[in-house]
Order: sequence, then structure tokens, then C-alpha cells
Amino acid sequence: MIRILLPLDGGEHALDAVRHVIGMRQAGLEIEAVLLNVQDPPHLYEVVLAPDAELIDSASHEAGEHALAPAAALLQTADIAFETVVVTGDAAHEIAEQALLLGCEQIVMTTLSHGALLGRLQDAVSHEVVRRARVPVTLVPPPLREVEADDLAALGAEDDGTS
Repeated sequence: MIRILLPLDGGEHALDAVRHVIGMRQAGLEIEAVLLNVQDPPHLYEVVLAPDAELIDSASHEAGEHALAPAAALLQTADIAFETVVVTGDAAHEIAEQALLLGCEQIVMTTLSHGALLGRLQDAVSHEVVRRARVPVTLVPPPLREVEADDLAALGAEDDGTS
């Protein structure tokens, strides 16, 4: 059985990694998954405003579990055993470290390659994980978006204006 770490940030794109693992299971591999969410450390204003540290920790853990819920639902439907883990810290460092601590043989995560700032940040994390990890890392790119009629019409309109 292969134990796979799935680091997830709660975004829709992160589910592509989960779907990739489900595809591996459908291809016949015995898989056990660990869903990991890494929360940012609390900001100074959160520490100052919160009555106690337990409240901050509880809110952070709850946010992490909420981020993992859609992936958990997909894995349950696919009948893949899993556990969930929420930690706080630097994402790339924690992903690489948790893979070792949790006994995972592989990390499967998404990467975004579009030009948005969020995509660049996610790319930076995924590439840092590749650099730090001591287990194989599979990076799942975003799916190609289908071209729709409106997109083609917009391209045609641009061509008409420049000719």
C-alpha cells in the first residue's frame, strides 16, 4: 500500500491532485492518503485581539478541517482510506517535514502555471517542496480550459479591429 500525502489549500484547483490520486486507485494501486492543510501562523493583531492562544489554535484548526472537507468527500466516495492533518507554519517546510513524520512514500500536489499572483505563489511553494522533500513529488498541473464560443468570438472581434 502506498501512503500518499496530499497537501491542500482548500482551493478548487487543489482537488485536481485528489482526482489524480483517485485515478491511481482506479488503475489498481492500493493507496492510503493523508490530507494535509498548512495554516499560516497567527498575525500579531490576532494574538493581541484573541483572549487566549487556544482560541486562535481552535479557529486555525477548524479552518484547516474546512479546507480539507471537499477532498475528504471525494476520497470517501472513491473508497480510499485517509486521515486529515492540520498544522501551522511555512507551507513548503511543513509539507516536506510532514511527509516524513507521517510515513508517506509520495507527495502529490497541484501547481498553477497561469500568470496570476496566487498561481505564482503556489508555484513557488510546489517547487520549494520538490527541493526540500525526501520522497518523490508529483506535481499535477491545472487542466487545460476548453475554448468556448464566446472566447473565439472575442478573438474574432479583436482581429476585426486590427485589420
